[in-house]
Formats: sequence, C-alpha cells, structure tokens
Amino acid sequence: MTIHAKFGFLAAGILAMSLLLVVPAAGAGDPIVVIVNGSNPIENLSMAELRKIFLSDRSRWDNGKSVAPMVVAAGAAERTAFLKIVCGMNDSDFNKYFVQAAFTGKDVTPPKEVGSGREVKANVAASAGGIGFIKALEFHGDGSDGGVKALKIDGLTAADSAYKLRM
Repeated sequence: MTIHAKFGFLAAGILAMSLLLVVPAAGAGDPIVVIVNGSNPIENLSMAELRKIFLSDRSRWDNGKSVAPMVVAAGAAERTAFLKIVCGMNDSDFNKYFVQAAFTGKDVTPPKEVGSGREVKANVAASAGGIGFIKALEFHGDGSDGGVKALKIDGLTAADSAYKLRM
C-alpha cells in the first residue's frame, strides 16, 4: 500500500469520526415545550393539530375561544426546529405559505411574532387562546411560569425520550 493510500484511509476515518461527533443522534437535542394559556383546558395535541394551528387551518379551540399562536422571531433555533418538525418548512417557506394563502383568498393570519421566549410566555399568558413554543430551559413547570402550562404532544411530555420536538 502506498503512503498516499494510507493517508487517504486515515483521512476518511477522521472524517467519519468527525461526522459522528457533529450529527446528533435521533431524539438528541434540547426539547421545545409547547405552551398554552393556563386557563385553557387542553392537555394534549397531536402533531397534525399543532400543524393546523400554526398554519392557520384551525382558528378555534374546542371551548370556542379563538386560537392565538405566537412564535419567536426568525433565526431562533427553536423556531427553525419547530417549523421543520411540525410544518415541514423553513422560515422562507413558512412566510411564503401565508403570502400565497392570502393571495389565493384563503382567510389566514400568521402567528404573532415576538422577540424572545420570555415574550412568547407573556403573550400566551395574556391571551386566553394563546399558544406558543419555547426552549425547555425557559419553562420551569413549577407554577412560576406566569399563567402558562405545557402541553403533551402526541401524548408525550418534553421529558420523554421519544418526544419529537427537539432542536
């Protein structure tokens, strides 16, 4: 074996090992918690229901209150992951969806965009129909979250290993 071939194998091995370190395993990553106003009786949503809410295909909760979705500004890691997992879109596709829907006459309202997870919590707490998502690190779950509660998604909490909403 030539010296070039040996270096080629060595380089391929190093590249393969570095990819293992960079690419997270399935289910890895920090969870994203879906929150609603604390007075909302809902406890669980399916991924399909979540998609309908954030794409403006569902406008009312079962109790008749208007759904008021909130999102953090474009570029936030939790928004990027949420849109990819729930809606199958990136930020550009998400924005185009609402422009195209409005252009075709569909009655849609994009989610309210705010600057931070703290603002998502405050806005969800202030709106009886509020729903949003934040990094799990921003949700305490001990009653100190100011009038919001976490939902299960497909029957799972953010602490469950099979939970799919992860950054």
